[in-house]
Amino acid sequence: MDLKRLGHMVLLSEELHFSRAAKRAHLSQTAFSRSIQSLESDLQLRLFDRGTRSVQLTAAGRQLLSQARDLLRRAENLSASAQYLANAEGGELNVGVGLLAADSYMQEVLPLLRRDCPGLRLNVEVDHWQNLLRLLEQERIEFLVGGTGPLHEDPRFQITRLPPRDTAIYCRSGHPLLAVAPVLQSSLLLDYPWSAALLDDASALQLLALLALPADARLPALMSCNSLPLLRQTVLHSDSLLFTWEGWLRDDVRAGRLVDLTRHLEPGLPAQGYQLHSNLIQLANRTLSPPAQRALALILKMAGQSAG
Repeated sequence: MDLKRLGHMVLLSEELHFSRAAKRAHLSQTAFSRSIQSLESDLQLRLFDRGTRSVQLTAAGRQLLSQARDLLRRAENLSASAQYLANAEGGELNVGVGLLAADSYMQEVLPLLRRDCPGLRLNVEVDHWQNLLRLLEQERIEFLVGGTGPLHEDPRFQITRLPPRDTAIYCRSGHPLLAVAPVLQSSLLLDYPWSAALLDDASALQLLALLALPADARLPALMSCNSLPLLRQTVLHSDSLLFTWEGWLRDDVRAGRLVDLTRHLEPGLPAQGYQLHSNLIQLANRTLSPPAQRALALILKMAGQSAG
C-alpha cells in the first residue's frame, strides 16, 4: 500500500478540487491526477467522481477514507517512534504534573526540556494527582509527578519518592484569629472554613493529628481547588484558612497581606513539621520513551539540588 498515494486521496477528499489538493501536495496537477488514478487502479475501485466543475467521493471512497486516515496516522506514530529511538529530540511526550510539582521542580525542568528537545511536542496536564493517576492507568500520559497524599503499594506502578516540602496554614492580615492572643490554641482553627489544593479525608486526619486535635474533629467547609490563583484570592478576601506548601505565598507574607499561622500556634505542636511529598509515578515494567527518560533525569537532578 502506497502511503503517499493514500495521503493524496485524503487531501483530495478534503479539498474536492484537484488544483488545490495538488498545491497542498506540492505537485503539479498532472502528477497529482496520475497519483489518484494509480491508486484507483491498484485498488480496482473508483474513489472519486470527476465532473467538469466538481469532484466528489464515491460511496466506495467514503467507506475507505476513514481506514486510509487511520493507516496514515499509524504510519506517523511509527515515524515518531523512530525519532524517539534516534535522538529523543522529536516526537511527543505526555506527562501529568500535580500542583506542588508545578510550583517547584517543573518550573525549572520544562524550560530545560524545551531547550534540549526543540522539536518535541510536549503535552503537560496539571491537575490533582488522583485524576492524573487515572490518566496514567489509561496510558494517556507516560508518567506523573505528584502524589502528595498517602500512596498504597500497587504492583502496577513504579514510584520514586522526591524530597518533601514544608507546609503552612495561612490567613489574611486582619483575620479574627490574630486578635485572639499572641499564641493560638489549635482548636480555634476549627471555627473557620478551610481551603487547600487537595485535602482528602486521609490527609485531613493527618493534619488533625499534627495539630493535636481529636480524630473525630472535622475541618469545616472544606474547599478543594486545583487553581493556585483562586486559592490565593479566597484566603486574601475571606476568613478562610489555607493549608498548603510553604513558599509560593512568600511575597504576600513579606508584604503583610497574609500571615503564616503555624508560627502563632501554641509551642510544641508538630504542625510546622508537617510535610508534603511528591513522587515520580510510572507504570511498572514499561519502557519509557527517550524524551520521558530525559525528562525524568532532569526532574531527579532538580529535586536533588532542591534537597541539597
